[in-house]
Amino acid sequence: VSFIIALLQNQITMPTPFQFKIQNHWDLESAQTEKQSGGSLKTHQVFLEHGKEIQVSAAKPFKGDATKYNPEELLMAAFSSCHFMSYMYVCQQAGITLLKYEDKVEGSLTLNPDGSGAFTKMVLQPKVWIDHASQKIQAEDLHKQASKLCFIANSCAFPIEYKVEVLVT
Repeated sequence: VSFIIALLQNQITMPTPFQFKIQNHWDLESAQTEKQSGGSLKTHQVFLEHGKEIQVSAAKPFKGDATKYNPEELLMAAFSSCHFMSYMYVCQQAGITLLKYEDKVEGSLTLNPDGSGAFTKMVLQPKVWIDHASQKIQAEDLHKQASKLCFIANSCAFPIEYKVEVLVT
């Protein structure tokens, strides 16, 4: 009963669910045509919401088409982008003006003898430019807070490292 009263008094907030949908399409005829033109049988289309489409294949080491996106790079891109947006948010909350942001991401994937595999580590190397030297340490520390807010980081089962560099212009 006290839980319901606290919930009604907005003292307890419930998680807010969101849904995201994509469609993945592959067919043998299209794949064979792709293969004949130098591509890979693993090439397929991923249709995102609002009509956006991306061409995806396996990574080159897994007999994929290197000219297409691959799931491993897409995961790393999603992770880097999510951290950036979380970092932008915490900087804004802290009154830090972010002038420029760059990131290099390295992911380590281990392939097992049975053909399964998993990322075993991801390293983000964000390089940030701000305009006040007095905020440099705070800008460095905010990456920890951003990592706690990042949806993708919170969904990953592998260790994540951050090698942060903050520059003042």
